[in-house]
Amino acid sequence: MLLAIDTSAGTSAAVYEGGALKSFVLFEDPFGHAENIGLAIAQALDQAGISPGELTSVAIGRGPAPYTGLRVGMAAGTSLAEALNLPLHGVITLDAVAFASGLERCVVVADAKRKEFFVAAYERGERVFGPEVVGPEGLTRFSDYQEITQVCDAQMIGRFAADAIARGEKLDEISALYLRSPDVAPSPGKKVSGGN
Repeated sequence: MLLAIDTSAGTSAAVYEGGALKSFVLFEDPFGHAENIGLAIAQALDQAGISPGELTSVAIGRGPAPYTGLRVGMAAGTSLAEALNLPLHGVITLDAVAFASGLERCVVVADAKRKEFFVAAYERGERVFGPEVVGPEGLTRFSDYQEITQVCDAQMIGRFAADAIARGEKLDEISALYLRSPDVAPSPGKKVSGGN
């Protein structure tokens, strides 16, 4: 049993048995990740009729996405996998969206704020560009690709991970994919001069 977690947009969790979806819970609130992640996981396990001890692996969405929301799901998935001594799989959210679309040639576009976009392009199931942050002008190079703007969720993360695991593909990169620095930076501090 695979538990998938994603907080790149809303907060969601899903359980897969092989390639079959057993449960899916989504909280669409884009700001309530910390409040909703525990509920999402508990409800997904309950709907699937299993206990945490019956899980065999955990998959997490690793972005690209805004810093604060993304790290909540990643931390929850990492902690659960470590506590239960389970394999942890990292999935790039844009890859999961492209895979769920089933399209041969597509570009996945997600809001990166600041009038920019997270972008990745795919041909026949392979990523051929990105993920990168681009401005509106950067999208013009993909005018002959079918554009997908659907946001990612745990159902997509789990579907991608279950398929990759079945094919023997490794998903062992579990670092967050932010693609740029956070909007908030520490203050450089004040210079204090001494003397009389």
